[in-house]
Amino acid sequence: MALIMVRALAAFGTAAMAAAIVGAFSVASLTEEGGALVALSWGRVTLIDIYLAFVFGWLWVAWRERSTWRSVLWLLATLVTGSLALFGYLLGASVRATTIDELVLGPRRTAHGR
Repeated sequence: MALIMVRALAAFGTAAMAAAIVGAFSVASLTEEGGALVALSWGRVTLIDIYLAFVFGWLWVAWRERSTWRSVLWLLATLVTGSLALFGYLLGASVRATTIDELVLGPRRTAHGR
């Protein structure tokens, strides 16, 4: 049951972030509005906060991954798309996992490893 919930939440997060990014790009320029965000004190705080969260999310991805190259690719995806990449990774990992332990720890660190 827990894996089903994780999959559903990951699918929702992936879809929500994809829709938000596409919607934002369709109405505004990232360079113009991004500059306005960086000009605001709380905008900078928010960016620092979210990028620190992205780093810790990516560290989990890198820890689970078997390949350094795949970890680097996920880092680039996270830097460019943020939560979209992290939710996408979580969705894929949750679909491949057979237990919560395998989802959290990765297949090579569990008894269920392939």
